[in-house]
Amino acid sequence: MEEVYDVIIAGCGPTGATFANYFGKQNLKVLLFDRGADIIEYPRAVHIDEDVIRIFQELGLYEGMKKDAIKPFVNYSLVSKKDKLLFQFQPNSSISEDIPDCSWILQPEIEKHLRNGFLQYPNVEFLKETTWSDLDKKVDTVSLVLTNNRKESINVKGKFLIACDGGRSAIRKKMNIAVHDFGFKKEWFVVDTNYTGKKIFSEDHKQYCDPNQPMTYVNGVKDHFRWEFMISKKHAKFSDEMLADTMIPRLASHFPIHDFEIIRKKKYVFHTLVAKEWRSGTVFLAGDAAHQMPPFLGQGMCSGIKDAKNLSWKIVSACTNFNVATNELLDSYYKERAPQVEKIIKVASILGGFIQYSNPILASFRNGFLRLLNVLPSKPIDALIEKYLYGLEVKNFSKLKHPLVGKRIPQPLVILKNQRKVYFDELCGFHWVVLFRSDCKIIPFNPSGFLKYISLVEDFSDSSIEIKSVFFNKWMIKNKVDFVVIRPDKFIFDIGKVKDYDEIIRNIDSYINKISSN
Repeated sequence: MEEVYDVIIAGCGPTGATFANYFGKQNLKVLLFDRGADIIEYPRAVHIDEDVIRIFQELGLYEGMKKDAIKPFVNYSLVSKKDKLLFQFQPNSSISEDIPDCSWILQPEIEKHLRNGFLQYPNVEFLKETTWSDLDKKVDTVSLVLTNNRKESINVKGKFLIACDGGRSAIRKKMNIAVHDFGFKKEWFVVDTNYTGKKIFSEDHKQYCDPNQPMTYVNGVKDHFRWEFMISKKHAKFSDEMLADTMIPRLASHFPIHDFEIIRKKKYVFHTLVAKEWRSGTVFLAGDAAHQMPPFLGQGMCSGIKDAKNLSWKIVSACTNFNVATNELLDSYYKERAPQVEKIIKVASILGGFIQYSNPILASFRNGFLRLLNVLPSKPIDALIEKYLYGLEVKNFSKLKHPLVGKRIPQPLVILKNQRKVYFDELCGFHWVVLFRSDCKIIPFNPSGFLKYISLVEDFSDSSIEIKSVFFNKWMIKNKVDFVVIRPDKFIFDIGKVKDYDEIIRNIDSYINKISSN
C-alpha cells in the first residue's frame, strides 16, 4: 500500500530542511528522507546573507539561531602575502533594519534549528537512514520505493518530488538532466579548527593574494576558525595528510597553531555547474542538485535556501489547484532562479580567478589595482551585490515594468496601532500583499479574497491593517509610487501610481484567483 503525500523531499541538508519548514507552515503533507543517520557535525558552509536571514525570520527560527549559530560579518579584506591590506570592503547593501548584509554561521547548529523547526509540524514526516530505489514519474504524481535502516521497503507517492540530494544527485541522473559546466575548476584544501587559546584575532574575512600560495582565512562563530589553501600543480597528488603537513606550518608566523584543534582537513574541488533543467514534470531540483559554485561570494548554501523560498509558495499553489496557471507558475522557478545563479557563478569565478593569480607579474598588477580600488567609494560594489545576488527577472502583466519589479521589498520595523514594532515581513506572512499610501485614496479591491492590504498612514483609524513607517514613506516618495504589490516570497510583483491601480489590481486579483482557488 502506498502512503500519499503532497510533497516528497529527498535530502535533509539546509535546502531540504528549509523546504520542510515552509511546507510545514503551509499545512502540506510532507515526507522528508535522508540517507544519513544525523547532521554532519563539522562545518561546511560558513556564510549567509541578509536574504537568508529573512527566510529564517519568517520561519520563526532566526532568534534562536542568533544565540548559538550566527554572528555578524565585519570586513572583507584582500591582503598581501605579508598580511598588508590591499583592499577592504564592508558590505552595506542591507534593506532590512538591524540585520547585517552578511553573517558567519556554524552550519551544524543552523541545521539543528532547521530540523527542530520542521519537527514541530505533525504534517511533516522525517525518515533518517533511508534511500530510494525505484522512481516512477507520471503526469500528475511521482512514486518511490524507499528502504529504511531496517531494510524495509516503503512505497510512497507524492504530487511532487524535490531532489535536494547534493551535487551528485541520483535523482537528477535518473531524470537524464544534463549540466552545463562553466569551466572554472580548482582544487583547494580546507582546514577547520576549534581555537582553545585566549588570544584575539582579526575578525576580517581575509583572502591572501599570495601568488605562491593563495589562502583564505575565516574567524567564524564561537571558536571556529577556517583556512583554505589553493593546491598547486606541485601538490596536486598529495594526500590530505601530506597537504596538512605542508600547509599548516605556514600559519605559524601569524597564529599559535598548537592552540587550534583540527576538526577537519580535506581536499575538495570548486565546480561551476548548473543543471540545464530544474524541472521534469512532477520532479524538481534544488540546491547542489541544481547548481554548484565556487565559494568566493559565499553563496553556495544561500542559493539552495533561496531555491526553497522561490519554489515553496508555488508548490503550495499547485497542490491546492493544479491547472494551466499553476503549471506556468512552477515553470517560473527555473526561469527566475537559474539566471540569478548563473550570474553569481560568473562573478564568483571572476573573483576567484582574480584571487588565484599564480603569475607574479600579473599578481603585482592586481595588487596595485586593488590599492587603487581601496580608495574609491563602496556604493558601486553594493549596487552590484544587489543586482547579481538578489534581483529576479519577474514576469507580470505590465507593458512597461517598473525598475523595482523583481527586487526585494525592504524590511523596516513598522509601528502597529498598539504601538508595537514588528518587522514588515512578519506582517506580510505568506500572502500576496498590497502596501499603499492611505493619502492616495486607494480603495482595496479584493473579490477573490487572496490579497492582503496594508495601509501606510500618518494617523491610525479603524481600518483593518495600518502601519506607520518613516522609511516606507520616504521610499515611496523617492520612487514616485503610491502602491506596491508583493509576492509571498517578498519580491515586488508590480508597483505604480494611483492612476495605474485599477488595471494592475484587477489583473493581479484575477491571476491570484486562478493559482489559488480550490
